[in-house]
Amino acid sequence: MKQIFLAALVGIIIANSFAQDLYMPLEFRRAYENGTRKWDGTVSEKYTQNRSEYKIRATVDPYTKILRGEATITYHNNNADTIRVPTFHTYHDYYRPTSRKSGFFSRGEPAFSNHKGVVIEELKVNGEAVDLDNPNEIVFGGTNYTIRLKKPLPPKSTMQLTVKWNYEIPGEGFERSGAIDSTSMFIAYWYPEMAVLDDIDYWDRIVYDAATEFYHDYSDYEVEITLPDNFMVWASVPPSNPEEVYSSSVRARIEQARKSIEPVRIWSEADFRKSASGKKTWKFSAKDFPDFAFALSDHFLWEARSYTDQHGEYFIHVAYPTAHPEFGAVLKAIEESLKVFHNRFPVYPFPYKYFTIFNGLRGGGMEFPGMANDQEISGAMLSQFLRKKIDDVQAQLGLTLHEMCHMYFPFMMGIHEKKYAWMDEGFASFSEYFIEQLFENRNTDQPYLASQRVLPVMTPTHLAEGSAINSYTIGAQSYVALYHLLGRDMFLKCLHAYMDSWKHKHPTPYDFMFTFNRVSGQNLNWFWKKWYFDWGYMDIGITGIKGNVITIKNTGGRPVYFQVITTFDDGSSFTDEVSPAVWRNTDVYQHKVTTGKKKIKTVELKIPMSGDATVSDNRWPRQ
Repeated sequence: MKQIFLAALVGIIIANSFAQDLYMPLEFRRAYENGTRKWDGTVSEKYTQNRSEYKIRATVDPYTKILRGEATITYHNNNADTIRVPTFHTYHDYYRPTSRKSGFFSRGEPAFSNHKGVVIEELKVNGEAVDLDNPNEIVFGGTNYTIRLKKPLPPKSTMQLTVKWNYEIPGEGFERSGAIDSTSMFIAYWYPEMAVLDDIDYWDRIVYDAATEFYHDYSDYEVEITLPDNFMVWASVPPSNPEEVYSSSVRARIEQARKSIEPVRIWSEADFRKSASGKKTWKFSAKDFPDFAFALSDHFLWEARSYTDQHGEYFIHVAYPTAHPEFGAVLKAIEESLKVFHNRFPVYPFPYKYFTIFNGLRGGGMEFPGMANDQEISGAMLSQFLRKKIDDVQAQLGLTLHEMCHMYFPFMMGIHEKKYAWMDEGFASFSEYFIEQLFENRNTDQPYLASQRVLPVMTPTHLAEGSAINSYTIGAQSYVALYHLLGRDMFLKCLHAYMDSWKHKHPTPYDFMFTFNRVSGQNLNWFWKKWYFDWGYMDIGITGIKGNVITIKNTGGRPVYFQVITTFDDGSSFTDEVSPAVWRNTDVYQHKVTTGKKKIKTVELKIPMSGDATVSDNRWPRQ
């Protein structure tokens, strides 16, 4: 017992000494010094987080595109502090003409010039009405409402909010959630959502401007959605009243699909009806979910099938218009994605046994718990573009994999993606490293990677105008480098420790880094600093060759993983993989090639996934 205690004590001392090396803003330092976070990345006994129980009734008129809702929100204060000014989000206030916009509409999109945003009709706290026009009772700012409680909410107690609201579902040009055509819609961020209260920033009051995404607590949802009875609904979970919303033939097809590894068409053109005979109420129940979304249409096809592996049985679905028949290939892309997740990265059970991809967006995709809203990409289109044969599964796989990876990050892991998008978008982009890349490394310089607009990665995402490069490209490259620095087994050991500890909680970047330090037994702070805290970019190049020694300069400063591809005078070639460890203490690396009696003809450096700002110096002789 004494030896175990001493070993644990030594481990804590080492972890603390590792942690102290990194720059840490006061908000974070306060949390770690107060003990709500721990220097070794484990979850503190003092760590708390709040949650809500949502009971929501909504009606959707697909023809006027008006959603009306009533919600009772029971909010649990599990925090040690008394709450006086709780905040909730109304994200569709983004569409007000006066709202700040940094997404597509920042370019002057006029489609929503008359949008009223979210209209709060009534709000009560514990049964007492709140005067929405009285700033002494409530304050509206951007996409947030902050209530000045008349009776503060003590620790370990609850309050109840009742709210009625309505909003117009945005149409053409919407961001992430809205109407795809006259009667097909993806509905998200549609209810007043309690903001996260954490030990770093207190309330999340970052105004949504579409440039960054979201931050959710884990809550329970009881949802009822009423709409015309000729519409089909897909949601984060299956309906809890299938006998009331599905015909007997549809229910039979669902059961057939549950047992089939081949696609089964559950709803087809023969089932479509142009007019309704009445109303239908769909009921859903979701426990411990970070959010709830749904989609609807009166003319989308629905196909489903089963997929089973070592982690159990998954019921997977696609919904798409008849104009996009190639979208049916997404079912196979979902299967291929699950194989990647369960066998290559992150080698961890996929969080949602019921999963649906809806063909809604016109550019890219967007993730939601148990769902994705994706564009259609055909193999024929990509074949024409790439001038090689691409099938529909290959065409859809990258986007499918990326959006599905978000079920882990941020939905399972509870990441504050408004501030640390590289912790979820970076991992989702990194997942694409484990599939065959359709697009080869670019053979042209990419100066945008080294632009002055690219700030240190730890700059909060919502504050950095050029944050997409950090979130996707640099985030993914940092994980490629970490993977090769530690090796597959150690990387997965560290990653699983992080996921096991922090799933359904709110990890910070420091919790991630401290966990990897502790589990690997290495002080990786040099790596964290160069990737996340320092200025720099991804750029290496050949500065000279003498005999069999290649001199390589790291101009950008990031400790990248790269390959050295050497071609000899007899036409043979050999590829060496070089660990990021070579950049720990220097920016110049001399690589020795085993040549035997052969002479070097050409040398090429390659950073995977096109991660080099200047590729013109990556080849010798220079071209």
